[in-house]
Amino acid sequence: MTEPTYAPDANQKPLQGAILEAALVVWGKAGGQRLIPITGRSMLPLIRDGDYVLVAHGCTGVRRGDVVVFRHRSKLFAHRVLAACKGIAGATFVTKGDNVPHFDPPIGNREIIGRVISIRRGRWHMPLDTGAWRIVGWLIAVSALAVEKLRSLGGNRDREPSERRHNRLGAFLSRVARNFSLIIRKIVFMALCRWKE
Repeated sequence: MTEPTYAPDANQKPLQGAILEAALVVWGKAGGQRLIPITGRSMLPLIRDGDYVLVAHGCTGVRRGDVVVFRHRSKLFAHRVLAACKGIAGATFVTKGDNVPHFDPPIGNREIIGRVISIRRGRWHMPLDTGAWRIVGWLIAVSALAVEKLRSLGGNRDREPSERRHNRLGAFLSRVARNFSLIIRKIVFMALCRWKE
């Protein structure tokens, strides 16, 4: 395994704009793996603000359930792949943060920086490229898609009364599925993320 070559200090600001694009070109040509700092809460409880993710560059081997780093509007995001579709122009990915209700806009393989293969928090690190974590990631992705499908049953309020009853049932099922998904996610992460604070 190649050692990560990017380890900024705590006072360093995130790369942005043209500097980010230049760094990504260099990283892409060099290949290998890079350690990237994370800010934000969109992947809680798995990835926290201040963690670092080790990224294997490129989109080769990216599957449903994997966490990927991608660029969107000159910023980097680390979110989970919910679906991948192959087309004539290449692969298109549907992604979403585990801790946010909305999906990201679809991204192409050109936006993918790479797949997260481990998370580092202080002295501790946890590999995500194990069979168990790939299964857990797949289950989280499938449950997120199921919750979205149930949420769509809630749909439009401008329906006939008989359709509104179906609408309320869909909204109820959506809430139940979302809460169940959150509970399962937290239990799994507590069991697998036995990290010291």
